[in-house]
Formats: sequence, structure tokens, C-alpha cells
Amino acid sequence: MPLGPRRAQLQSELKELFGDVNNPATGEGLAKALSNFSKGVLPPTLGIVTGIVPATAAYDTAPAMDKITGIENAINEFAAANAAGMSVFLFTGTAPPPITGLKQLFELITRTKGTTDDMAKALSYAILANYTLGRSVFNPLNIPIPTWNIPILPGAITSSDSFDQNEIDRVIRSKGRIDSSSTSIDTLVDTDEFFDEMGQE
Repeated sequence: MPLGPRRAQLQSELKELFGDVNNPATGEGLAKALSNFSKGVLPPTLGIVTGIVPATAAYDTAPAMDKITGIENAINEFAAANAAGMSVFLFTGTAPPPITGLKQLFELITRTKGTTDDMAKALSYAILANYTLGRSVFNPLNIPIPTWNIPILPGAITSSDSFDQNEIDRVIRSKGRIDSSSTSIDTLVDTDEFFDEMGQE
């Protein structure tokens, strides 16, 4: 199964993880959500197991007032474990570029009176887009696999699905979450695919 169809489950797990102020999120909870999502990575990887400890530590060791950086670090640690964990399946994996810009994303959602569900949805799309930039090579035949989210399978994200900035603004405004088009996607994250398929559900 490609990663696209697994995004909604990830969103649900993230909402549960971050949505209860009386039950603060933990690194282990985030790591397990990333593990469940990573079960859809193709080629397969042992990272779904080996990524849990470093991702947990990355979140838990972040300063209490900077847990957004902890989220980014946990995602990046898990992606690195996924790449390394492909070797037992005869693949050389390359992790995607480190995910960044989540603080700006969450600030935008907060300013536009977004809900916890909005944050979970946006974060799930960010993780999906970031994972899509992962690469692998099948070693015996030296065949490159261009993305962890195999694009020929149903539900995968491809670059041809990208919205331009006007379309991004239109989708967000139509959901009542932004009242101007002054925010550029470039201020949110470093990947062009961040809002791929946003609003397509």
C-alpha cells in the first residue's frame, strides 16, 4: 500500500496525541504514530521498529518550550531509520531532506483560529510530503526507486499534483482558515509538495 491512503490514520493518531491538554504528548506516542505510518513505506524497512527509540528520544529531549522542534527532530530521526532499515531488503535508502518550518505552520493555523484537527491534518500532510522525497536503489540491479511513496500505485502523491500558490490560498480560504493571500508557502516549509492533495478529501 502506498503512503497516501495511510495519511488519514496518521492525522487521527496525531489529533489524539496532541489534542488533550490534560494528557501531554509523549515521544513514544509520536514515534508509534510514525511507525504505523511508515508501515506503508515502499521498499519495506526495519525502520518501523528501529526508528522508535531515536524518534522518542528526539522529542522527549527537546526543551519543554520548544516541542515543535522536537516534533521535527523525531520525524527526521524516523526517516533516517527508515532509510537505514531498507538495507536488509537489498535496498540503499536515502532519507528525505530534514523537515522544517512546522513552527510557522502552527502559528499560521493558530492565527486563523484553526482547531487541533487542522493542526493534525496539516502535520500529517507535511509528513506525507516529506516522506515522498525519500529515495532508494535496488542494489542487485542498481535500479533507483524515485520515491518511498511509489507513484504508480493508487493514492500516491506526485509532483504533478502540486497546487500553485493561488490554489493553496483558495483552498485554505474556502475552509475559513485564512483571510488573506499574503502568506507564501515558502514561509511554511522547505518542500514544494507540502500542500499536495490538500483539500482533496
